[in-house]
Amino acid sequence: MFSDKLFKETITKDSIKETFEVYVAKKTDNLTGKTIIKVLEGVDGISVEQFNKTLNHQADFIYKRIQRGGYHFYPLKEVKIPKEPGLSVEEAIKKDKIRILSVASIRDVIVQKLLYDYLNNIVEAEFSKLNHVSFAYRKGLNAQKAAQKVFSDINSGYIAALDADLKGFFDTIPHQLLFEQVKKFFHHMPEVQKLIYRFIHVDKGWTVKRGIKTKVIRKKREKGIPQGGILSGMLANIYLHQFDTWIMETLGNKYDLKYTRYADDFIILTKNADDILCIQNECKEFLRSLELILHPDPQKTKIIHIQHNRSIDFVGFKISKGQIGIKEQNVDKFKSRILKILNETDFSKSKALQLLKYKLSFKYYGNEVKQFQCRTCNKIDVTRNWMKFFLVITDVEQLRKIDYWVYKKINYYYFEKTGERLPKKTIKGMNFSSLEMLYYRYRKELKGNSDFCKCGHKEKDIYPTLNPYEDLFPTY
Repeated sequence: MFSDKLFKETITKDSIKETFEVYVAKKTDNLTGKTIIKVLEGVDGISVEQFNKTLNHQADFIYKRIQRGGYHFYPLKEVKIPKEPGLSVEEAIKKDKIRILSVASIRDVIVQKLLYDYLNNIVEAEFSKLNHVSFAYRKGLNAQKAAQKVFSDINSGYIAALDADLKGFFDTIPHQLLFEQVKKFFHHMPEVQKLIYRFIHVDKGWTVKRGIKTKVIRKKREKGIPQGGILSGMLANIYLHQFDTWIMETLGNKYDLKYTRYADDFIILTKNADDILCIQNECKEFLRSLELILHPDPQKTKIIHIQHNRSIDFVGFKISKGQIGIKEQNVDKFKSRILKILNETDFSKSKALQLLKYKLSFKYYGNEVKQFQCRTCNKIDVTRNWMKFFLVITDVEQLRKIDYWVYKKINYYYFEKTGERLPKKTIKGMNFSSLEMLYYRYRKELKGNSDFCKCGHKEKDIYPTLNPYEDLFPTY
């Protein structure tokens, strides 16, 4: 039985220190050959280096405040991040392609993680009552599994789709209604409820210089939850669980449907095209009771009949009847990064092609280029690998086209900058990376033993089969 008492017993000074060390390890980037710890400072201005130097003091502070029930979260610093690579913040704002991430103090990140680890089994026990519905922010579930489920549903004859997005979801969740759901999930833990209440209501904050002093300015958050927080995804799923339940139990009794949600994006599929508009209208009505709305943009919320080569874009994938591919926008992003590498390459130098191959290898292979080892299993860590993410696709022809495009661009840029044609035998001898080659290689490795780290990545869970549920969902 979970309780406030048991939660406090899990909070020790050692567990706090260990949580910090794991957090720093996950934020450490070795990909470029240099060790870079990517931890942003919160409004309190304490860097990861400063926190580490005073780790005993910080652990003591957190421990005592939680045990007394007096822990309060520091204001969150908001950082504007462009949604598209290559855009400046100013350009992204003009194009309405901006995402606001909330940066917590390191101390608060640790407390969020401790809360998350303790509460996860409780929420999972409730979420798992709805079989294979919600796929975001949950251990063992991911975008690949969501895409495979939609793919399987479509190929089972569910070809009329409501492809929907909730407008401004994270920024518009009403605090009172969210906390009512929190109390239902953790009704036997009033002190945990209080801690979550404080997180939900944490202020926005920024600093201003006044002479030699720095003052923190606070602004109350009237609604919404911070994006980027460890607890945010869990709270989002808690709030939308009532929507998930309503769809599966109420709408599911009225219509023959399949439902898949990833964060604030969801797909409802039916066999009868006449049902889908009614389903959309009923969803609008129910969401109104949660003070949420479907996105009015027809590119964000739309009805699609998946036949005659039509497809839907979902969680980065292009899904149709018969195959899963990579969403064109993601292909364009990949190509833009390749073009950036080609533009930066000086082909007049003698070893330009060798350097180009090395740079492209980082994009194709990720950590495998440097052979970095996982600290847990001592196998190669390939978590940052573009092809690994899209390994569930079945459209191999798409990979061939991308490979051919890269080959043509290398030839084009070489000619533009040198005035000479690149001999076929030269480029063939360079043995440049190939997405198609990696696709087949990784699939083969995942069938058996491999030298690659599988800690937390669940590679075998995302291996595509003729029936995607066969490996992923044996109980479906």
